[in-house]
Amino acid sequence: MSRYIVRTYKVPVPRELDSLCSELNRTAARIYNKTMSKVQKIKSKKGFWLSPGAAQKYILRWADTVNIHTHSKQAMVQQYFQALSSYFNAVRTKSDLKPPYKKKNFMPFIWKDTAIKLSPDGVLKLSMGSSQEPILIQTTLPADTKIRQAKLVYEDEKYYLHLAIEVKNKHKKNQTKKVMSVDPGILRPITCFDGFEVISYHGGILNSVIRYRNKKLAEFQQMLSRCKKGSRRYRKLLKAKKRMLRRIRYQIKDILHKITSNFLKICLHKGIGTIVIGDVTNIRERVEGNDNFNQKIHQWCFRKMVEMITYKAQLLGIEVKLVSEEYTSQVCPVCGSKNHAVGRNYECKSCGFRYHRDGVGAINILRRYLGKKSQVVAGLAPVRGVRFKPHLCGHGVSNAPWKVA
Repeated sequence: MSRYIVRTYKVPVPRELDSLCSELNRTAARIYNKTMSKVQKIKSKKGFWLSPGAAQKYILRWADTVNIHTHSKQAMVQQYFQALSSYFNAVRTKSDLKPPYKKKNFMPFIWKDTAIKLSPDGVLKLSMGSSQEPILIQTTLPADTKIRQAKLVYEDEKYYLHLAIEVKNKHKKNQTKKVMSVDPGILRPITCFDGFEVISYHGGILNSVIRYRNKKLAEFQQMLSRCKKGSRRYRKLLKAKKRMLRRIRYQIKDILHKITSNFLKICLHKGIGTIVIGDVTNIRERVEGNDNFNQKIHQWCFRKMVEMITYKAQLLGIEVKLVSEEYTSQVCPVCGSKNHAVGRNYECKSCGFRYHRDGVGAINILRRYLGKKSQVVAGLAPVRGVRFKPHLCGHGVSNAPWKVA
């Protein structure tokens, strides 16, 4: 495992630089759009895709009068070819997809490490080329911080610099062979099994916040539909709607951070070397249900939770892998027969094995990863539930926000 892990550090940009930031993001969009139009023109007229190197040479000549760092121009070209590469990978399974074609009005401006300097007093110097003065922003970063990239992002009605910095990995890779399986769910965000014990995290608070967001969003949409678009009341309601969504988004992120941090703390105490997560990618296309069920599926925070577990596990020296979760909640871990669970309870009609549905999923994910055809689970203890208390603080450092259900 690498000694360093790249993490994102957000730095607010002073308000007096808003106009400059807006112009930089508009310039980035111009370069991206020119790259896209040039590649599409070559493809339509000559029948082949322009290579990144050839496109970069053309764009650098075209943008010779644009007063920004040369490597920032290259970064915009690379942004388009990254999107094009994603299209090439996806079109193998979905032939009706289109390559990137939508023009951008604004795009995050990027500085590479060659255009970034950090002074001993924490002042960040972002080069704007030889003909312009650099942008200076005060930070609290130490002088020895290694910054790989800086991206100018507009979010929550303010500009931020997203700095990709190297974080030293203090934990060496865990050499133990202990494995923890995770069955992700909507009602139970994490149900894990280490071969001896099943632990399930209750998701009631998380789902209640999501339901509240849906309710308030419907109210705002109803009020907006009664207003004339562009009127003073319309603008006020739109601003209040964005403020509400931003606040709830932070609440959801906070809950997910606390759940995943507490889960990683348990893994660290148990000496887990590998976390195996059931992969539910494309589940929205594989399942069908009523409107209420489809809404829950489409608002499921599975990918965010996996990303949090992955980067936190890397910092602790724990490896994360994904395995297919198909039919893991239906197969009996004792005899291997398939049965449909009734509610949250699973009962095998062949051998009489009874257990929690999500616990059965976690057990089968572990069996699938280890390649075992059978596993003795008849004497397994009941699922240990963990319930989140939202009014308490802490991200897993102490047991304060949690209690055994």
